[in-house]
Amino acid sequence: MKMPTVTLTTDWGERGFFAGMVKGALMRAVDGVQVVDITHRLEAYNIMTASFVVRHACTGFPENTVHIIDVGSYEPFIALRAKGQYYICSDNGLPSLALGDSVEEAVSLPTREGGIYNFAAYSLFTPIASKLLLGAHLSDLGEPHPQLLQRPWQGYIMQGDYIRIYVQYIDDYGNAYLGMNYNEFEQLRQGRPFVLQVLEMEVSELSLGYRHPGHSRPTTSSDFSLQLTVSATGQLELALRERSLAQLTGLKPNSSVLLRFK
Repeated sequence: MKMPTVTLTTDWGERGFFAGMVKGALMRAVDGVQVVDITHRLEAYNIMTASFVVRHACTGFPENTVHIIDVGSYEPFIALRAKGQYYICSDNGLPSLALGDSVEEAVSLPTREGGIYNFAAYSLFTPIASKLLLGAHLSDLGEPHPQLLQRPWQGYIMQGDYIRIYVQYIDDYGNAYLGMNYNEFEQLRQGRPFVLQVLEMEVSELSLGYRHPGHSRPTTSSDFSLQLTVSATGQLELALRERSLAQLTGLKPNSSVLLRFK
């Protein structure tokens, strides 16, 4: 029998009591529940980064896993099913960005008149997660939810022989994950040489892993060359050897880089 599993993806930080409250309530309600911390270090209210994390970190769990997502949450609160898993969150644009057209069913979660929901993950999401783990159906938990809120976002824009590619995510190493995947890049490239520029740095080759020339540590700033590779998510990734690209260049989600085909 599979262990009942809940994941937590939040902007709570790691110093407070929030995660402890939610985990305790889940463990009281569901015997043997496994609670997995995806991350509590997301930037507060950053829907774009949160959607990236949910898309790539949550969707690989087994069927019937329940994912509690609390980033920039406000009403309406919803529960939905996508690819056999459940997500409990706010309809603030994050579900549509993270899950796209894979959503199979969604319900609006009822809130009591006079209820206090300034920590909805505890007062509302946790009881709903417990009910799902104990066998409840989505239709038992609320009324059908109308169309999810759509947040417009474009990964890249073609401009003749140029492509402006937007940054989707910055990891803890300062590497930039771009809004174009490897297959899209190769289709647009059609074998042509290219140059991708970030400030005064350029890269003109795609590597399928981080390049480490030689075995010595870099000794000059010129040794910290810009690298374009393919991330574990399948998207193009920009990195510097042993340095933070984001810190050096100021790249952040929604900023852009320019790629030119020769």
